Amino acid sequence: MKQDSLPNSGLYTFFHAWVTLLTAGAALWHYQMGHFDRILLPAALSMALLTATLMSLGTPSTRRAAAIITLLSSYLLCAELLRHGETPDMLWLGFPPVLTTLLLSMRNALCINLLMAPVWLLLNGHWPSLIAPLSYLAVSLVCALARWEMMRQLTLDKLTSPHDPECDALSSDMIAERLPQEHKRATALGRRLSVLVIHLPQLEMAHEQFGARLRLELLQRFCQAARRSCRLDDTLGRTGESLLWMLLPGTDENDALMTRNRLLTTLNDTAISETGHLSAMVVACTLHPGESLSAFEQRLRIKERALMDSTP
Repeated sequence: MKQDSLPNSGLYTFFHAWVTLLTAGAALWHYQMGHFDRILLPAALSMALLTATLMSLGTPSTRRAAAIITLLSSYLLCAELLRHGETPDMLWLGFPPVLTTLLLSMRNALCINLLMAPVWLLLNGHWPSLIAPLSYLAVSLVCALARWEMMRQLTLDKLTSPHDPECDALSSDMIAERLPQEHKRATALGRRLSVLVIHLPQLEMAHEQFGARLRLELLQRFCQAARRSCRLDDTLGRTGESLLWMLLPGTDENDALMTRNRLLTTLNDTAISETGHLSAMVVACTLHPGESLSAFEQRLRIKERALMDSTP
């Protein structure tokens, strides 16, 4: 089961907490109404849902387990409410398909909603009127369409976003577009332009030894450190799997070397438990007076290859 329904982890945890409060409220309602024989189920489910809420703060695997716990607990609570039939069936028939759509992938949610339709429609012991199955089917389809539209928008945002999908840096296409702009501005205004060529050899090692999660964390922590050591008008972009450029407009060779030293110092102060201090191979490349864009970019690519070849 793929857990990709709520991209924002804070919203995802809030959703689990809301379901937990709803279940605890059902137990309190039974207590206030004197239905003491019906308190045990929602009370026990509240504890399970509280555990799921805490699990939703963890890794993707624990989030998937939290989704399963929340889904099964909510199904049991909804089945108990529909079986007793103290409230109109239509009030609760829309709850399972909405919940399933939020917790599961679109395809799995639609299949489960259709398979569970007879259970919810016949749970109260009598054949439902025509409006009940039509309403259930309409809610299921609307939820699937809403989920599909959300996924389409997220895909469109990723395709049109100038940022790299894995870190806080420009994508390779955007940094390739930004370099000619900075070169043109530097040539027209007579300003200096420098670029830091950065290679992160730890990324490959982290991926081989610890997996993709640590590689992604290393990349994100590096970008955070790079942001702290550069100016607001400097531009960080990713040009390869472990290669980045930092464009430094209005910067000569000496200032570029100072920025390089600040970056290395910041990285040395940033540590991860699995790999220790962050490390990077950084060289500065300054635009020569009258140098063309193609010649400057060729020098940058040569420095990239030199850094890659010098990696042990």
